[in-house]
Amino acid sequence: MNARWGLLPLSLLILTGCLPQPGERTYRVSEVQLLFSENTERWVYFYGEPQAVLLEGRSLSLTPGTHPSPLSVPEALLVGGEPLYREIGPALPRTARLNRGFPGGQLLLRAERRVQNAWLFEGGWLRLAGPFSENSLQSVVARAGRPQFENLSPAETEAVLAEVLNRRGGRPVVLYEVEAPLPPLRLQPTPTQARTTALAVQYGLESELVLMPPTPPSPRVMLQGSLAAYAEPGPAAYLAASPGQMLSLWRLATGNQLPPPPVPPVDFNQHRVAGFFWGQKPTGGYSLQYVGSQAVGNTLRITLRLSSPAPGAMVTQALTSPFVLLEVPGRFTRVEFLSTDGQVLASAGN
Repeated sequence: MNARWGLLPLSLLILTGCLPQPGERTYRVSEVQLLFSENTERWVYFYGEPQAVLLEGRSLSLTPGTHPSPLSVPEALLVGGEPLYREIGPALPRTARLNRGFPGGQLLLRAERRVQNAWLFEGGWLRLAGPFSENSLQSVVARAGRPQFENLSPAETEAVLAEVLNRRGGRPVVLYEVEAPLPPLRLQPTPTQARTTALAVQYGLESELVLMPPTPPSPRVMLQGSLAAYAEPGPAAYLAASPGQMLSLWRLATGNQLPPPPVPPVDFNQHRVAGFFWGQKPTGGYSLQYVGSQAVGNTLRITLRLSSPAPGAMVTQALTSPFVLLEVPGRFTRVEFLSTDGQVLASAGN
């Protein structure tokens, strides 16, 4: 069995209607939706016991075997003698576009839909820091990083990347990981497990003259520490846009201090206050640091560097709760806190 396919709990199988009936042969599917500019392709790999399944009344024969196609992967069943089931349909609206801006040559990404991850191939793979919000334009940084997809096995990933690169004709390639736009296949019997990955593919980069909005002034650290009154285990974000909200946020940060410090004045006609609480920790040695920020419409994305104690380090044996409060120039309605690897830690606002 492919190691990426674990056994689902019995209760989950019952809830999803995927519990095999006595004597019924089980199987699993892994689907890739590829959104090219000229068409949309659906690839489906089948795994499990040889059998025949129905796809909207049409029989698909699943048999073991090998196939010389570069699209074949080990352990996958042949589908009617082919390495996978494949559909080709009309092109869908563009998801995003990566161009080079000038002057400067920076990479500019316009996203029409939300993009979870993105990669650029120019002689080697580069990862573009994401995620990217819907209807946004931003300058992006590229770092070395080969595409990895949570719902694809290494063999499936290699087959997809090889085919995408085979069609590039020497051009740069951009891959965008997005939400699946196609409805699931109506298979009978229902597979015991189904995974889907959707990738929009862009071939070639163009240059455009884009005047990026001015970088907002950097947020000012108002207060930072490790003894907040916030006691939940997980991270949380807050955005104060009024004196009342500021008072609540200040009390959450300073509630363990006696006497509590006075609330500093804030001009909410010109500023907002963003707060990040990492969550209660079992010992000392946990800290966070403001790294940078980026405005995307009415959203301010703030990057933090989180540090944990090294194994065996001498730390305070007491509960701690790291936090930071930032005075943010502007009238943003949403704040997102991200780690240095681009993962969203917590968000607040509309």
